[in-house]
Amino acid sequence: MSASTLAASGLGLSRNEARRRFSHVEQGEVLEELRQEIVDTLTEGVWERPWRVYDLDDLSGVETIRLVEQGLMTPTFADGAGEGRGFAVYGEDQASLEINGVDHVRLLGFRAGDHLDDLWSLLAALDDRLETVLAYAFDASWGYLTSRPSQAGSGMRVYATLQVPALMLTGRLGGIALELVTDGLALTPLWGGAGGVVQVSNLGRQGKPEAEILQQIEVISHGIAEKERSVRKMLLRENPIQARDHIGRSLGVGQHGWSMSFSEAVNVLSAAQVGLEQGLVEVPGLPAESVFDLMTRLQPAHIVMDHLDAKTGCLESPEIDQTRARLLREIFAGACAR
Repeated sequence: MSASTLAASGLGLSRNEARRRFSHVEQGEVLEELRQEIVDTLTEGVWERPWRVYDLDDLSGVETIRLVEQGLMTPTFADGAGEGRGFAVYGEDQASLEINGVDHVRLLGFRAGDHLDDLWSLLAALDDRLETVLAYAFDASWGYLTSRPSQAGSGMRVYATLQVPALMLTGRLGGIALELVTDGLALTPLWGGAGGVVQVSNLGRQGKPEAEILQQIEVISHGIAEKERSVRKMLLRENPIQARDHIGRSLGVGQHGWSMSFSEAVNVLSAAQVGLEQGLVEVPGLPAESVFDLMTRLQPAHIVMDHLDAKTGCLESPEIDQTRARLLREIFAGACAR
């Protein structure tokens, strides 16, 4: 599958310690004891790569949001509060660990491109290592127990991020989403659906083996990607002027915009990427295989920390939109339509 169609892969594993109650009902001192036990394991144990343990109280709002933008922290955990919470990142952002959020432990992995199998191999190894220290709550009938009974079983959530602007433009995503529900899957927009970016994920209690869940997501994602390619060809064949006009206007915005919201930037990049793959445009500064990475780096907290030296803590600052537009002008400087 084209890396630009399957834009990113994500995976999460939720676990709970059998000797403690779930985080939302356990006493603070017990959760703090568990947090310290896990942190000691991360910092003193033998791991292939080191863990960076964060003090959540020391993280600014912008730093926290940047972790969410990277896919290393869930929005629910970022918005949470309470005693005993902890957070750590493995290696060079290969994975992360939320402690005493919705569940006692949640391992996360997120990577641009088609890497679900690689993520599963990594998180399974980290999970096995943690299980040598923690007594996971497991039931022969229910599987891994979670604070939300509907998610018990494998405790695994799988996310495949797809760029399907043609399916979104033609209104076909609604029908696909309804079909997926019958298979226990969800199709939800990412970033409000800007650029036709959506996520396919598994829903509800998962009694299937992990490998079967992964295969199901991969097969479905490949099928949706094939539909996207077919619709792109159909649009270009049946409405060539409209297709070229849409892509050409996006190039113009990228070349000459001076203030750009994140959603608008994603729309511009998505249209340009389609134009590249259809041979309609040339954008030397925009390699198709890294467009999703670029979209990620154009999110507000990334802009503030990477280009504004964290001078503003306000993610609504006009300077963010101005900086984003400047970056796109540089990328699209040599762009042209064929």
